[in-house]
Parts: sequence; structure tokens; C-alpha cells
Amino acid sequence: MTSPLETPGFTLLELVITLAVLAVLSTLALPSLGSHVDRGRLVGTAELLAADLADARFEAARQGRPLHVVAHGGSQWCWSVATAPGCGCATPEACQLKTVQANDHPGVNLLDPFSVQLHPGGEANGQPGRLQGRQGQRLRVALTPLGRARICAETPAPAAHTGRYPPC
Repeated sequence: MTSPLETPGFTLLELVITLAVLAVLSTLALPSLGSHVDRGRLVGTAELLAADLADARFEAARQGRPLHVVAHGGSQWCWSVATAPGCGCATPEACQLKTVQANDHPGVNLLDPFSVQLHPGGEANGQPGRLQGRQGQRLRVALTPLGRARICAETPAPAAHTGRYPPC
């Protein structure tokens, strides 16, 4: 029989051991979590570029006039969807319908500047660029002859993103 002063629970030693085991497991999991986050940022940026190209293609058909997607490379890369050719993304301009900046996608680099013209009939002139993650993974966003965006992996599947996209 237990006395009223004895209540079931954990001792301080059991609590310290449990916390130590959790700390070790967390230390082992952090590198994997970091690389997963980096891959997610790369995939998210590639999918955003593909979606912006698809939206611009649709809007070109809806408006009956060509639209342009223009990108600048470098450490402060950006792209814009615009109504006029050569409408950049570095500074706000009236011809821009949408801009995307590197600051919103940490750890992702746009390797190649590009200019794509999307016609009302669905055709496209030019090819979008390649994106690279922190750990060297590369994804390419390409356009089919009919102007549909497609994402492919330039790096081997396990290194890039667990085979989510076909190799280029």
C-alpha cells in the first residue's frame, strides 16, 4: 500500500535521461531537415516559375496580345511577367504584371537570364532558365513548342529531389 505522499510520476533522473536522448536524436535529424527544406525551396521556386509561365500563356490568349516573361540572373535575380518586351524586374515599371525577387526565395539561384514571349495562339519564343539550390541541385523549367511549362532535373534524382521530376 502506498502512502498519500507517494504519487506516481517520473524522477528527475528519468527526465534528464529522456531529454538527453531527445537532444541526440534532434542533432541527428537537423542536417536531414535542412536539406529537405532546401529542396523544398528549390522545387517551390521552379513550380512558381512554371505557374507564372502558364498564367502568362493563358493571359496572352485571353487578352489577344503577347506577354513577356523576362528574368535577370546573378545574386539579386528576379523575373517579371510584363506587357512589353524588355520590361525588366529590377525596378517597378508600369508594364509589369507580376515580379518575383530573389529575396523571397533564399538559397535558390537563377543561373541563366532569359526572355520568353508568349503569343495569343499559345506558342512561345525563347526558353526559361535553370534554378540551383544550396546543395547544388538543379532544376530546369522548359517550354514545349506549344508553350506549356515543364520542369526537369539536371542533377541525378536522389540528389535533386527524390525523383519528383524526370531527368532533362
